[in-house]
Amino acid sequence: MPEASQDTDSDRLAPPRAPVRVMQVIAALAQHRDGLSLAQLSEALRLPKTSLFSLLRALEGGGYVASENGHHRLGQETYSLAALIQRTDGFPGNVRPWLGELHRACQETVMVGVPSQDWTQLTYIDVIEASSWLRYSANVGARRPLYSTALGLTMLAFASSERQRRYLEATRLDAVTQHTITSRAALKRALRQIRAEGCASSSGSIEGATGVSAPVFDSGGALLAAVGMAGPTTRYERNAEHFKALVRHCGQQMSRALGFQNAYPGTPSPA
Repeated sequence: MPEASQDTDSDRLAPPRAPVRVMQVIAALAQHRDGLSLAQLSEALRLPKTSLFSLLRALEGGGYVASENGHHRLGQETYSLAALIQRTDGFPGNVRPWLGELHRACQETVMVGVPSQDWTQLTYIDVIEASSWLRYSANVGARRPLYSTALGLTMLAFASSERQRRYLEATRLDAVTQHTITSRAALKRALRQIRAEGCASSSGSIEGATGVSAPVFDSGGALLAAVGMAGPTTRYERNAEHFKALVRHCGQQMSRALGFQNAYPGTPSPA
């Protein structure tokens, strides 16, 4: 009779390959926003299509990969995980005390957002929701078109003129609500005003909700993120100037904490 096969010491010590392959798939898709086909992934990772297909099905079931028309891209759960890692290690965790202060002061949902890599959308990387039953709701990792939100408009207003130009040329300004900016001329005017005032307000993302946002700069003076609050439009309109002042103050405090030394937009320059 043939002897039963026995594991060698090296076999027992070798780590399972599947978890490593999962991370390789995530890393490969992270470099291709529009996704990759099974064949492209197989070639890039040098993995058999059959085992790769099984991995993709499992990741899709968990929401870590989204598959459509034969292409696979990162799913919402992967973005949420990335945002969680970012939040707990460095920025924005190091400025969260000021976000909490803003939340206590305005009693509305507050958030920090950053632009997507291709500068088409904003991604929420930290959120503290209001306790009111009638509130603006947002999840860490959620995305919105830049032009439709206060945070996105802030990012565009303080981006470089070249980045603004490319964005205006490439982006369709479709209406999300009746208040969404859909004219390039109107968007240009809004960005100039936001840059002058140091904050943006918008009702262009969700019907019945309004948000206000201010920029967050790093130690080199570059735009890093935007901080803002959002709530029902009726509550916002009763407290608009107060909310604007709170958000500008929060953006300034966050920027100072990150080493920003220049005059903050919308505030008087030191004598």
